Amino acid sequence: MEENSVCCGEGAKTLVVACSGGSNVGQVANNVMLELDKKGIGTSYCLAGVGAGLSGFVESARAARMVLIDGCPVGCGRKVFEKYNIKPFAYFIVTELGIEKNHNFQNVAAESEAVIGQVAQELSR
Repeated sequence: MEENSVCCGEGAKTLVVACSGGSNVGQVANNVMLELDKKGIGTSYCLAGVGAGLSGFVESARAARMVLIDGCPVGCGRKVFEKYNIKPFAYFIVTELGIEKNHNFQNVAAESEAVIGQVAQELSR
């Protein structure tokens, strides 16, 4: 195994990864991931480690029940998963949950709050 190729969350049943892109919806996705972790719904995990192809990250993602949160339909996280043949247990796109993509970060907290309830409810089903 490569040095430093395993991060927090190893062995967790549900891992949550999120886009952290340079728009409001990327930041909302990241905030939702953190809130799911705080609520004990899943453990935050590193999408960048998976995207970089670090073997420990990729194998952990393949073995876990993965929740993937993308900010917008560009689907950067989805494309990482496809590249490494990882099937998410659940997939969310923030813009499909009622948040318009922009570069205004003033309302990220309120936008995050609006989305976390929807995601948590869907995951509890």
